[in-house]
Amino acid sequence: MLRTAIIVCLLALLPPQVRAEARIALLIGNQIYNPKVGLLKNPHDDVTLVGAALKQLGFQVTVLKDADYRAMDVAIKRFVTDVRAKGKGAISFFYYSGHGAANPDTQINYLIPVDVADPNDGNLWYQSFQQNDLIDKLSKQAPNATHYVIFDACRNELNLSGPAAKAIGAEKGFVAVPQTPGLLIAYATAQGKTAADVGENGGPYARALADEIVKPGVEAVTMFRNVQIRVKADIGQDPWLSFPALPEVYLAGRGEEKPAATSVPPSQPAASEAERAWDRTKDTTSIALLETFIARFKDTYYADIARARVEDLKKQQSALATPPAPPPAARPAARCNGVEVQVGSERRCLRTKDTFRDCPDCPEMVVAPAGRFMMGSPASEPERESPKKGTESPQHMVTIGRPLAVGRFAVTRGEYEAFVRETSHASGDKCYTYEDDKWEERSSRSFRNPGFPQDDRHPVVCVNWHDAKAYAAWLSGKAGKTYRLLSEAEREYVTRAGTTTPFWWGTSITPRQANYNGSAEPYKGGGSKGEYRKHTLPVDSFEPNPWGLYQVHGNVWDWTEDCRNDTYQGAPTDGAAWTSGNCRLRVVRGGSWGNLPQHLRSAYRLKSSTGGRGSNQGFRLARTLNP
Repeated sequence: MLRTAIIVCLLALLPPQVRAEARIALLIGNQIYNPKVGLLKNPHDDVTLVGAALKQLGFQVTVLKDADYRAMDVAIKRFVTDVRAKGKGAISFFYYSGHGAANPDTQINYLIPVDVADPNDGNLWYQSFQQNDLIDKLSKQAPNATHYVIFDACRNELNLSGPAAKAIGAEKGFVAVPQTPGLLIAYATAQGKTAADVGENGGPYARALADEIVKPGVEAVTMFRNVQIRVKADIGQDPWLSFPALPEVYLAGRGEEKPAATSVPPSQPAASEAERAWDRTKDTTSIALLETFIARFKDTYYADIARARVEDLKKQQSALATPPAPPPAARPAARCNGVEVQVGSERRCLRTKDTFRDCPDCPEMVVAPAGRFMMGSPASEPERESPKKGTESPQHMVTIGRPLAVGRFAVTRGEYEAFVRETSHASGDKCYTYEDDKWEERSSRSFRNPGFPQDDRHPVVCVNWHDAKAYAAWLSGKAGKTYRLLSEAEREYVTRAGTTTPFWWGTSITPRQANYNGSAEPYKGGGSKGEYRKHTLPVDSFEPNPWGLYQVHGNVWDWTEDCRNDTYQGAPTDGAAWTSGNCRLRVVRGGSWGNLPQHLRSAYRLKSSTGGRGSNQGFRLARTLNP
């Protein structure tokens, strides 16, 4: 009830011109980036400053901090929908503070989410949000509203220097956009330039905007020009504006005629307005309401009285007995900047590359972030699958909407042995093996005797798709969590780990990097001949990829959930398994100890019969991270 009363009082303080239209605002402040991208210090304070000012003006304000791609996409779509629903005369206000850059090839501006891992690979533009997508949505879906769109972006702290940057160097700024009906578009700095992340408790543009926007009697376009002038005078940064003919809007009201002799500067609220507002406020005991009054009328005599009133109320509160502190269990939990899930018997906050086990004998899992990537291979990739066959095309964008846990290693022989002992699962006594220089199905071959020596740290082999599914179901029951096979899209996504090259480490391959047929002709993209081991290696051999997964190239093929389809025409784009097509065949990924180097590429796909077992086939698991 107190909160409702405060809101009613605040609305009563606003001039009638301020409360006339529906007003909706979305503010995004992206600050905690991967160090490879570049950390920022002001965006959180920026959105807090601007959000507080907009609330004074009657805006319905949504603030989003440290948003990944999916969070930005959902918030912007909801924002546009809400503005459209308000109909004619609505006012929308979008403010973004964080990293942004322009793709030099397409001249498209991008807002960079916090889940971008590395700005210097080709995925930067696929993992970021197109500025023109927001502008188009507002213009076309809410054409009867007036929109103010502000990009306090393009910071020098963005570490663009590699191939994705295309030698942008220090010029990381946005390119200009054409005038758009109904939209005023503002940049915190000139086109092609970078904005400073200087100052305390907010950046220079945000501080100027929050201060100027609450001044009555100033039309909105003039207000933005005043912000330009202030920022230019303060730090030499030259903000940019683009706007067509817009309706006349006074965001803080038109103000009142002032007496000829007045001690109040022309840009400040009129004393008579402050006096009337104080008359409604002076008897309150709400510190929050008084502080709002002070912020609104900060340079008036009545604000000084309100400050004294706040001090008196605080002294009265401190004189009261201090209640006992709540027990530790009742204290609010620290904010989780990852995903909070149950691990074993405890709640944990998991972030990208964190590892965990749900039980002592469970496989070790590693957290992969949400994100987007281009699935498949470009025609220029050496030794890609024949374009005529088309199995790696067409390339298409896939969005992995939530973080997921993936087996850090392929499931080991020791882990699978525990399952067989407990369930008496029949794993067959026939397996395709490579013996006497040829592949053939041999009797008396199984995961315990695949035709070469193994120990419990080697990946399990001679298991078919049904064996892998049975193991996942058993583990789900044992751990009380949902374990499953990866989808084909997820398997390629975690293999690439944010890279776009044929292998996560680059364009060439040698047997010192992975386990495959090293005696074959080298990969055309680069590499050299070497050892052909003709057997598996322990699962922790070689270096892990950037997300901490071992041997995503070579050693053993991984079964996936997907049915076989010859091309990607009609494939899911949300990372889900493709469960239509030829489901007697399932896709395997990653290559093995017995394959040619080109078969280990991130994009390479192979089909295998669900009932077949091979000494080069194993699997790794995924676990969905539900909150």
